[in-house]
Amino acid sequence: MQIFLDYIHEMYYYLLSMSDDDLDDFYINDESCRAKLFDAMKADFDTYGPVSKQRVLEAIEFLLSSGDPERYWRAVVPHAVPLDEVEDKPGYLRALYEKLAGHEPLLRDFDSDVELVDAIGPHGIDVRQ
Repeated sequence: MQIFLDYIHEMYYYLLSMSDDDLDDFYINDESCRAKLFDAMKADFDTYGPVSKQRVLEAIEFLLSSGDPERYWRAVVPHAVPLDEVEDKPGYLRALYEKLAGHEPLLRDFDSDVELVDAIGPHGIDVRQ
């Protein structure tokens, strides 16, 4: 099974487009700031085609099921943006999944032949409905 962690990262246009002043006022652990971020991420997610949506959700499920989201955290939150450390990484991932999918994630068993794909692909995210 292939897991595309970079698909999560692609939904952070909201943060990447913020001015320095806006970023100074953005606190990722604050509920209202996070709600705005997740709303923007959901808006991006809703433009994705079915395969891309599945890849995002599978990546989040993989991170939650891994038991060690810290190991893969660089794929989750863009490090090019100066942010506070996310205090509850599993809680963050569960809340993001719920926002995107409309239901709680299921913890799955990912067998040992998982291949982490470190690319979006030559054509970017599929936004065809």
